Amino acid sequence: MSLTEHALIYVSRSNSNVHDSSASEIIRSILAQSRAKNARLGVTGALLFSQGYFCQVLEGERAAVEEIFGAIESDPRHRNITLLTFRPSTPRRFPDWSMAYAGSTAGPVWTRKMEGLLANPSEIDSDQLGRELLVLMTDLVRQQDLDGP
Repeated sequence: MSLTEHALIYVSRSNSNVHDSSASEIIRSILAQSRAKNARLGVTGALLFSQGYFCQVLEGERAAVEEIFGAIESDPRHRNITLLTFRPSTPRRFPDWSMAYAGSTAGPVWTRKMEGLLANPSEIDSDQLGRELLVLMTDLVRQQDLDGP
């Protein structure tokens, strides 16, 4: 029996001051840790950090994705973690990256959507937002320097 691939998308708020010069160092640290752990667990994905919000896509075997998301939920760098979608999914959208960096320029429309989601999660269609963020992040990854901020 083969294990089913899953995709998970979440958004969260950073516990760091986004205008702080250490923000890019925090992102570099997250990317380095994510890339090492994801490669070991066979997980791929992308990270977006914009205006103090994280959005991340994780793809891989269900148990591996759950393990990584569990660590994210207890990571003090995040707050207001909101799971948008977690479902079986093939093919992977980011198969070549243990953790691609989608950048830090999602723009004001996405920032407002993320603010709204985290302020009142029941008011947002998380499936629709998850699909929209996946498209956005796929496009951004194609345009960005994948090494980080």
